[in-house]
Amino acid sequence: MAKLFFSGAVTVVVSGPEASLFPGRLHERGAVLIHIHYEKDNVVRFQMPVRHLGLLRKEARHFTGNIRLEKGTGLPFIVQRAIRNYPFWLCSLCFFFIIVILSSMIIRIDVTGADAQTEKQIRTLLKQEGIREGAVRFHNINERELSQNVLLNVPDVTRFSLKKIGVVYKADVSVGKSKKETVSGRRHLIASKAGVIHDLFVEYGVAKARRGEFVEKGDRLITGTKKHPASGSVTAETWYKVTVTLGNAPLMTRNGKKRMDIYASWKKKEYAVWTSSPSKKPVQSEERFYQLHFFSYTLPVSIRTMTQYELEKVNTVETESEIEKRAMQTARTAMMARLPEKARVQGENVLQKRVDNGKVKMIIHFQVLENIAIN
Repeated sequence: MAKLFFSGAVTVVVSGPEASLFPGRLHERGAVLIHIHYEKDNVVRFQMPVRHLGLLRKEARHFTGNIRLEKGTGLPFIVQRAIRNYPFWLCSLCFFFIIVILSSMIIRIDVTGADAQTEKQIRTLLKQEGIREGAVRFHNINERELSQNVLLNVPDVTRFSLKKIGVVYKADVSVGKSKKETVSGRRHLIASKAGVIHDLFVEYGVAKARRGEFVEKGDRLITGTKKHPASGSVTAETWYKVTVTLGNAPLMTRNGKKRMDIYASWKKKEYAVWTSSPSKKPVQSEERFYQLHFFSYTLPVSIRTMTQYELEKVNTVETESEIEKRAMQTARTAMMARLPEKARVQGENVLQKRVDNGKVKMIIHFQVLENIAIN
């Protein structure tokens, strides 16, 4: 049956006085016959391979009845019909791809739970991630990384989630209240850490500290009343210590060579479409997952790509002074990541420096001006 499907078969209807004997004569000539039916008097219907039609012609010369080829079945006839109807199949295929592309397009982004300013910041950040109205996205969004990015870069946002519903992305945002609102029951401003007061700005209340005065953590800076809590800012000089250890460690950089593996998934089963030979060198892997949608439905077909970039060691020879400069820059970067937005570094001093086997260990003291007033 499988051979007949690939080679093709035809249905033959034979009618006449000797129709019942016709299949036997064909069989004697070596023809293969299947599905033989004697329907009524002197009418026989059967199927035979296309390659044996020559035997049918030879036997038909000696037959006085009627022989009719009714229909063809099998792969050759299916291909022939598909070619004959190619405009329909081409239009159907184009229509399917257009719907898939439109289903993967972002038509609208709804942001709920945020004020106008926060919504604008969130939309700007989403645009930087490639999530904007009119964009076509086949690969899935890493919601965990996106949520962490929003929480770190958009102030006052305490929770963020993004869901795809058809062609609409819905962002649900929870915005925390400002400190003045959440601690409205507290009346005074106190010091969040020890420091020497550099400047005071009292918006409401009575200052309890002066410029140049050293305060400990928890000391009262501005006193308010029960009806009007204290508000203002107190800039003080605070101190931090950062320890950095650096050396002439080799750097790993991409050499421009890459390998890509492509996998296609149907439902829960994954099949390898293209796999490359494993690399003997260290690699850096990047994975992308592409999901297809048809209107609001997620198709059971998905594609996963794994790109591996080859890495090479780059030996950098630095002098001791160059390593010290790099250590200072690393310490400043780590320091600024810990400070509030409006804080600034007033000064820096190296408390300790030690060189051992090409490694430099430094302990750096920073003087920072920052607002230490909290409720």
